[in-house]
Amino acid sequence: MKNLPKGTHLTAPEVYEKAKELGLNISLSTVYRTLHRLKIVGNVMTVTGDRGLRYETKEEGPEHDHLICIGCGLTVEFIDELIRDFGKNVAQRKGFIHASSRFDILGYCANCRSKNEYHKSQDILERLQTVFEKLNRVREILKNIIEVPNHDDLSEIFDLTQSAVAKLESSLDEAKDSLDRLF
Repeated sequence: MKNLPKGTHLTAPEVYEKAKELGLNISLSTVYRTLHRLKIVGNVMTVTGDRGLRYETKEEGPEHDHLICIGCGLTVEFIDELIRDFGKNVAQRKGFIHASSRFDILGYCANCRSKNEYHKSQDILERLQTVFEKLNRVREILKNIIEVPNHDDLSEIFDLTQSAVAKLESSLDEAKDSLDRLF
């Protein structure tokens, strides 16, 4: 496993297949036992997602966290300063002595989202909500124009209306582009 590229996260059957490719004559149960021993001595770590355990080599360097796709199992390592000491702080507040912490964030990668109709419809709804919010802003601008107390200066009203119409056209163009990208 140490010869694999950094950030590789394999299931035990995938480790077994790699071993077979290298010409090793071992069983899958031997792979499970070996991975378990390597975890106990601290040479590998496990990453748990909805698609089972994945193993990664324990490496020197800063601790990292994971984004794990529930659909395909893609595991992406990341380091984020916003959560760097979060586990330590929570442990202290709850009366624990912090040893280590790791955050595994489960979700759907862009590829799985694009294939999944439910997520497609969620994306459409989110984009429509954004369009609705923009249209509401334009409505408020038009409402304010109508309520201008001095209707004597028609050029000011005309300018404000032109601005609102331009924003409306822009919002509609953005909405069309956004929806076109989905289909």
